[in-house]
Amino acid sequence: MLKRSCLAAGLYLAVLADPAGAQVVPYYFSLADLEKIFVENKQYFVLDDEGFDDASFNHLHFTTIDTTTGAFTGAIWAPELLPAAAQQVIPVTGKLTVHQGTSANGPLSQGGNHYEIEFSWTISSICNTNTASYHGAIAFLGYQGAKMRGTIAGKITSNYSACGISTLPYSPQPFSGVLTK
Repeated sequence: MLKRSCLAAGLYLAVLADPAGAQVVPYYFSLADLEKIFVENKQYFVLDDEGFDDASFNHLHFTTIDTTTGAFTGAIWAPELLPAAAQQVIPVTGKLTVHQGTSANGPLSQGGNHYEIEFSWTISSICNTNTASYHGAIAFLGYQGAKMRGTIAGKITSNYSACGISTLPYSPQPFSGVLTK
């Protein structure tokens, strides 16, 4: 069964409900809760660009999350974007935004809070620059033991430039992924 979650930013994230037919529990996580899941518990996203590359090579890890602003640092391991970047660990910076699912008058959403994510990375050498910016949403699907299950999806805007060649856009590209540990 497919459910759809809407973000205030206009992004939509489709999530699969529990195959046993159970309801997905609405979560009202704060930035401090996200820090616990991503930084303290070391859960990370295995990313896929919708089947064009091997998802096992592409991971988003979180190192720090500012629980006041949502700014975060981390790393993406071996991004698979055109043109192919050498597989390596690349620092990322980004921001997590929690869109409140409740108000003083009651729930705004029966699905809990909405979680927006933006992050980017750049690889530069003497003559080449490859950049990518990700904009998407996260859906939390519930705990399985001590591990939170979740998904991420959105779009990538990427550019490549080289000496003597103007910037070449390779955008937009879809991405999605699964939260793991």
